[in-house]
Amino acid sequence: MEFTPALSAFQGIVITVDSLYSFSKLKERGGNEEKIDYVVDSLRNFLQKERYILEDRVSDENTQILRKFALYICLNSDLPILEELVDLDGIAFLIWTIPNVSKCLMCEIFWKLNMDKFIYEIIVFTCPLLSLEVAEALLDHFKYFDPTECPQRLKLLSLGCYKMICRLFFFNLEGDEITRSFNNFHKCLKYFSEPPNSSKLERLSTDEEYKFIGKRLYEMLLLVSECFTYYISPQKFKSSDFQDLYNLSYRDGIVINEHLSVPISQCNNGDILQSINNCNKALLDKCKTLVMEVSVEIFCAWSEFEENGRNMQQTIGELCYNVHAELYNISGHAVVAMLQQISCKPLDLAEVINKSDTAIIMEKINKEDTESTQWIKALIYRDNLCEDSNLILQIVSHLEIFNEVECYKLFKIIYSYLKDNLKNKELLLLLAIKAFQRCTCCNKHEIVGEHYSNGMFNDNLQTTEFDNMITEIFNKLIISPEADLFDILIVFLQNPRKVFSKIFQLASENLHETDIMVKVMKCLEKYSKHYYKEETEPCIILVTKEIISYFLDNENKQKNFINFLKNLKLSDAIPGPKLLLLIIMPNLHSGLLNRNITQICIQCRLLRAAYRIDELKEYRAPTLAMLAQVLDTVRWKMNTYVPQAPSTLELVLQLQAALNTNDLTEKECAWLKSKLRNINPLNMYYFRLLWNPPGNTFVEVVSGMHIHKEMDMEHLSLWLSQTLSSTILQEWYHIWVSLCTVFGNIKILDIFHDALLLLCVAEKSNNTESTKACLMYCMKNFVATTRYKFFKMPLNDSQVTTVFDKFAIIGNVAKESDVEELATIFLPLFAYMAEKKENLSDDLPQILMRKFKHKTFTDIIRNLFITKRKSQN
Repeated sequence: MEFTPALSAFQGIVITVDSLYSFSKLKERGGNEEKIDYVVDSLRNFLQKERYILEDRVSDENTQILRKFALYICLNSDLPILEELVDLDGIAFLIWTIPNVSKCLMCEIFWKLNMDKFIYEIIVFTCPLLSLEVAEALLDHFKYFDPTECPQRLKLLSLGCYKMICRLFFFNLEGDEITRSFNNFHKCLKYFSEPPNSSKLERLSTDEEYKFIGKRLYEMLLLVSECFTYYISPQKFKSSDFQDLYNLSYRDGIVINEHLSVPISQCNNGDILQSINNCNKALLDKCKTLVMEVSVEIFCAWSEFEENGRNMQQTIGELCYNVHAELYNISGHAVVAMLQQISCKPLDLAEVINKSDTAIIMEKINKEDTESTQWIKALIYRDNLCEDSNLILQIVSHLEIFNEVECYKLFKIIYSYLKDNLKNKELLLLLAIKAFQRCTCCNKHEIVGEHYSNGMFNDNLQTTEFDNMITEIFNKLIISPEADLFDILIVFLQNPRKVFSKIFQLASENLHETDIMVKVMKCLEKYSKHYYKEETEPCIILVTKEIISYFLDNENKQKNFINFLKNLKLSDAIPGPKLLLLIIMPNLHSGLLNRNITQICIQCRLLRAAYRIDELKEYRAPTLAMLAQVLDTVRWKMNTYVPQAPSTLELVLQLQAALNTNDLTEKECAWLKSKLRNINPLNMYYFRLLWNPPGNTFVEVVSGMHIHKEMDMEHLSLWLSQTLSSTILQEWYHIWVSLCTVFGNIKILDIFHDALLLLCVAEKSNNTESTKACLMYCMKNFVATTRYKFFKMPLNDSQVTTVFDKFAIIGNVAKESDVEELATIFLPLFAYMAEKKENLSDDLPQILMRKFKHKTFTDIIRNLFITKRKSQN
């Protein structure tokens, strides 16, 4: 649970309201009614303004946000258990980050802001001790309710307490959780027949009293039905309605039996099982008490109370019928027979729907009463439903009344029909996708898995609204931290290729979108090996190649995409061998053929980012051979230089060094020799262990010359001029170190300088953008080499004068158009000398300035040296 913008805004409004009425002081309703109403209304106004709640109901698309708000209120209340939870990693930074919310105010916020769903979830799914304290606070708060407000809330609270008891099986219990949880459930049941403030019932009219008795029994029957349905179902730690958010309340080691799925009757904890059986008996006893209060007079009166076209007698009678059927084989309790006496069999619309023609069905639906809703829902049992566009349109218009199970059934009906039929195809496709959208996450995965069951993708279910859907879903994923990642399945079911393409494109945009798309891919990782029938490689591989070829047009995109692919490899969405053999190696080969340095660089960066060296051992020989080809391709000459080449060459040399040629087998050595026969001498140096060529230094190995004091200096300078223009800075250092074994620093500086002058002359006569860029790159390397290899501390006048002599000659022969750029390159070295040279002589700055003919250079010297001279004085 993170401090999202939404949660921060909610925190802000809470703090603002508390500044007027301190939350911690609102411990009782008595005397604080106006203050509590102000607090609740302020929070409601905020939630409505942000459209988190619509007309006093939670907005479907913002359920996750409201769920976090509810838990946030709970974690900042005055519940004693929070003292023990304050050090939990997931919620420690959330507890007590707003003014302390009294238990009374917490309950008021929960009930009055229609957070019933989250009350139930907190009681059922948080850690037992937190659940118990929340339930106890809510039960205590019933003392403020009118009895007529109680039945529906009691049913919700009772169901939550019952399921919480059943889930104790999944926890290491620390104390009296079983007893306390049973007491909470028993208190809920007691309030059904003995509600707080029951004296207020005496003020009801006879009709109002009978309606209250009916509503109370109705909620009790629903409770019995839901509790016993849960009792006979296999228990799972993560049930279909479980929310991972509540895991944050669990201490390490508290959860046990997490992966079991067994009926409660097979629970191996006798104390918990006994408590559940006691709950079942108490529940049926209470139901019996309420049934016995229904006199003939009350039962008959119910027939006169109508709501939404149905009378209370019919509504309760049909519910009694269903509950009786559910309990018949489970319990021999006396209430089972009593329910049969007041039950009536519901109209089986699933049966009637096939005996009615379309006109009658439309008439029933158009009444827009409670029964019309049942007629609409019954349409999914209609034979040949997909043939009737009028009925299909009715479902389209009322899809929101179908629950998750019904939407799943509707999808399967349409899916089966469309396999062999084309009638109403576009209408049915769109309805199928909208029904899919309302299915549970589990059913969505089942449907997608079945649709692509043979490992092959297709676009058979793509709708006309696909483009709008994919835009809306990805916008929501990127903008809202609360977005449901599994919404991606809605469009993935329609067109996997376009979804993968969209994911991969967005992943390259920026780090934020990269992180989100990594999470989205985890929802789809089981489909990473699927492919389209007409293709021979997995779809995800082909999309990756496409993105690399056409969409990575700047450095940031490349960096983000490499990070994305690295994460896909780590999650095995793209297994390491496939990434190497199907993406990196083919793209490297393509880059080599086309001399595409950018493409080569991307693949080499990906190779370094995604793989540990030990992972490449299996492919070491072919990888080294490929890297040797890369070295030959990226190693430039003056007229082929591109700015990305040096960094790419440096990267490839790092990879080559890491792969290590010291312990190659004889077979690997022989194979590599055959592949590297014509390798550039500069690159051959890095594979020298294969041939063991003559020479003791970098220069001797690469040039084939023996370096000695009597050798031809002009020949050495000429060779160096041809070499320096094709090497990276690290290799310049190698050359300097090689010459140090024979010559002194001043002599080596002369040799480098002579080589650079030859380069300047060659560049002038063959000037292009590439040759100029290469020359400037060489100048930067000369500056760095002088700075780190020539100078010895402390600097003396001789060193400074020698260096300025060399750079003055270069500056003076430079073209006018190159002076500004050269000055920028030389500036760091000049500044270094000005900073490090101590005790400047009075005439040194003037001597240095006279060496340069261009004002740009003399101005730099004046600013650096004369300013320092004045500061010394």
